[in-house]
Amino acid sequence: MTRKLRTAVFTVILAVLGTTVGAALPAAGSTRHPLHPPVTASEFPTEPHGAVPADGDGLIPDAATPDGSPVTVRPRCSRIFDSAAGATATTLNAVIARVENRLRAPMALCLAGTFRRPIRVWGKYSTALLTIAAAPGRTARLRLGAVRPEDVSRFDHTRSDAGAVSITGSRDVAVEGLTISGYHTTGPTFTPAGILVEVRHDAGHTSACFRHGDHVCSGIYLLDDTVRDIVNSADTMDRSKAYCDDPQVGAYGIAILSYGIGATGALQHVVVEGDTVEHTRTGQSETVTVSGDVTDFLVSANRVYDTDNIGIDTIGWETGTDQARHGIVSDNVVANVDTWSNRAYGRWNGSACTALAENAGGIYDDGGAYIWIDHNTVWNTDQGISLDVETPRRTTNHLLVTANTVLDDPGTSMGDPSSGANPPGIPGSSSVAGHAFDALYVDAFGASSTIADVYATGNVLTNESQFFGARSPQTAPVVDLGGRWRTVVLWGNTIRGLGTSDRLNPLVEVDHQPLPGSVAVVDCNEYEGMAASPNANFVLPDGTGFVSLSAWQRGNGHGWDAHSRVDVRPSCSPLR
Repeated sequence: MTRKLRTAVFTVILAVLGTTVGAALPAAGSTRHPLHPPVTASEFPTEPHGAVPADGDGLIPDAATPDGSPVTVRPRCSRIFDSAAGATATTLNAVIARVENRLRAPMALCLAGTFRRPIRVWGKYSTALLTIAAAPGRTARLRLGAVRPEDVSRFDHTRSDAGAVSITGSRDVAVEGLTISGYHTTGPTFTPAGILVEVRHDAGHTSACFRHGDHVCSGIYLLDDTVRDIVNSADTMDRSKAYCDDPQVGAYGIAILSYGIGATGALQHVVVEGDTVEHTRTGQSETVTVSGDVTDFLVSANRVYDTDNIGIDTIGWETGTDQARHGIVSDNVVANVDTWSNRAYGRWNGSACTALAENAGGIYDDGGAYIWIDHNTVWNTDQGISLDVETPRRTTNHLLVTANTVLDDPGTSMGDPSSGANPPGIPGSSSVAGHAFDALYVDAFGASSTIADVYATGNVLTNESQFFGARSPQTAPVVDLGGRWRTVVLWGNTIRGLGTSDRLNPLVEVDHQPLPGSVAVVDCNEYEGMAASPNANFVLPDGTGFVSLSAWQRGNGHGWDAHSRVDVRPSCSPLR
């Protein structure tokens, strides 16, 4: 279970690591820059279109053909389980257990109707793909109630994680087109998940896919599923001291959990694509998470919204050396992620559990490495895109952030509801607008931890939030970067505020000076919605503020933003 929220930081940090780079900036009129990006798209090679991912190939599945077949083509059913004809989850699970390790060719078990108990794939090590899918032209619903002790897989060493669809210790499994709802608990005993994928490769807990066959866990495809109302209701109990700020209170919409022995024990080729995850209460866990030793993964074209903790998370270092790495998070829409009423992060005041300042990311990397965050829309989330490492003395590195749109509405009130618009494709309107701390956050929160090799380019980053903070409005910058840094490049972004009516929020604030011996470049950005005096648009670590871009260019001491412009896109070439 993850611990992603932290005490709010009310200053904005743009700690750009390294020696002064003013001399390295292009001369006036130049459109080239001599610096190469610290991470590029070429470091994320994908499978050829139509290719089935091969174990150990180091390639990320192709979004159009993740398992080798087009996502628009439904699998041909080998057998249909229809609840109207008496089929149950029990009969389905019996068939799965009987055939899962005898498969020599792909098999699709299709569902129609409504099922009331979890579906299980436990210990599948055969390499033929087993698909569990909605029957063509039919709706397949899992409408579940409270978690039961028998729902926990015998392969789960914690004895707490329970999936409505549970894929543990297994490989080569697809789940397509299911609608999963209503799985719930109260308190720390169980952690429900809409879809749970878990493998282990450590002493005493080695999954079947690592013990048999090719000794690889690989090929998990979660496609076009809908997950809603997965709830741990303990985080709603404001009169319960026992559950106030309880790190054991958790739930997941979709969880990919892999704990191994470094890269040799990684779960390979995981795809979470085209799914909708909505209206969850996850306590101190996340809505969609890829945690631990997972490699060559894709999280794409999902809709995640209306949840009380992190939207999409890639995680490292929570268990030993386990670290999610080499993955693409692309084309997702994440909206309305807010911890205002999540008392799993509360503070007991003597008679009630009160909310802490809102502080959950829409898209969050906590310790993952070689992660490409591309073309996502992130809307009304406490933190927009957040890059961090929370575990002490660890690193997160090689993070590429390109062509994303992040928007936080001004909002209408301190608490919920706080009205705002939803992004296209998300029904209704936002009730948590205005609670955003930032649009882009780069940090290394853990003691003596480090963030390195970050390249953010081509993003549109907007924060108009006027109500961040649990008790009063607090400064909420657009770009907030800090901690111990090495090689950070912000180039060619649009950074936008609320304009002259904003009396709170800078566009960029620097909280720490760079680590020695590294490169830091902030340039060729377009600044829009500049605030008017006395509010500063740019702030240095000593608190010195600058209202105008020209004053910032003269006074930042690093040559940053020498070629940036206000309300005009600079004519700078992309770094290559």
